[in-house]
Amino acid sequence: MSLTELTVFVYGTLKPGGYYWPRFCEGKVHSVAAAKIHGVLYDLHVGYPGMRSAGADWVQGYLLTFESAADFARIDALEGYDPCRPDSANEYRRIQVDCYSPAGQALGQVWAYEISDAVLKRCKGTRIADGNWPI
Repeated sequence: MSLTELTVFVYGTLKPGGYYWPRFCEGKVHSVAAAKIHGVLYDLHVGYPGMRSAGADWVQGYLLTFESAADFARIDALEGYDPCRPDSANEYRRIQVDCYSPAGQALGQVWAYEISDAVLKRCKGTRIADGNWPI
């Protein structure tokens, strides 16, 4: 898999088989691979999770590489992220994280969406111990 600026780590409803997969990803990505990142996954109790990139725990998910910048930008909109807004006005922020294969091999840096402090607090997010959001 070749990582590009259009490669993103997804861990919730954008995973293959997830709620938003058909509308936002199916037919729009040219590669999908199981992967993991360091962080903590939270159930936000609103139908989708949030991730914080801290600590030594693992968040399980997939690497998606999009065909076009326009399709990638639709993910920003879905995640409530606008790079022109201050972080405090975004639901998530898009950050670069180190990514690994399921076996722990380093794959390089990719984009991921980290939940904002305000949303995590408002939703009273609870930690998902195994770092895996069920489909």
